Amino acid sequence: MAIKRQVLRDEVEELILNRLMESRWAPGSRLSIDGLARDLEVSPTPVREAMVSLERSGLVEYVALRGYVVSPMLDAQQMTELLDARKTIETAALSRSFQHWEGFLADLEQAHQAHAEVIERVDAQQDIDYELVREHFQADWGFHQTLFQHAGNRYLTQTVDTLRTHTHRMRQTWEGGPRMFDAHEAHAEHGIILEKVRRNHHDAALKALGDHLDAVLSRSLVACGHVAAVPAAL
Repeated sequence: MAIKRQVLRDEVEELILNRLMESRWAPGSRLSIDGLARDLEVSPTPVREAMVSLERSGLVEYVALRGYVVSPMLDAQQMTELLDARKTIETAALSRSFQHWEGFLADLEQAHQAHAEVIERVDAQQDIDYELVREHFQADWGFHQTLFQHAGNRYLTQTVDTLRTHTHRMRQTWEGGPRMFDAHEAHAEHGIILEKVRRNHHDAALKALGDHLDAVLSRSLVACGHVAAVPAAL
């Protein structure tokens, strides 16, 4: 019974997460546990448990007298801190991945090619829908995830899983189309990282990764209307 209950809670959480990623609810919208339970045809218990988990991810928050609401969009400072945190742990993961260079390179090549194939399908489609954009985001993240798969440190992986959710939150701007769709820029920057790894250039690869994440931050700030410059220390 406990296993079935856990599976149900995980399924409910995934369904709610997908709706959040699709921006079906505007920031600040109240999320009724009873209403979601009726909509998903489950009891309120797994919905309540899913909300507790989603609150930890930062996608929803609990407000006194209102209950759970959709979290506001990340502001400029939060975006800056998020990309700074990602740079810190992704650099650590990339550095460690060089210890398993051959297998790491093979998987990084595969992830980069998979991302390219998604972008080709995006370019071929006249009207970009959410499902295809989500595939791009997943392929984009897959490239970064390869660093952690070869880093050999479970705690780095656990940390980046948390940051992944906040990265999704930063992208939670669908409303008929993403506010920023930098697929080609990101793929090209990934290509520079990959080329440094191919040459087994450790320090150059770390720099390319840092440059990529700085560029992601700059594009995100511009897309969200923030004019604040990225702090020089980052």
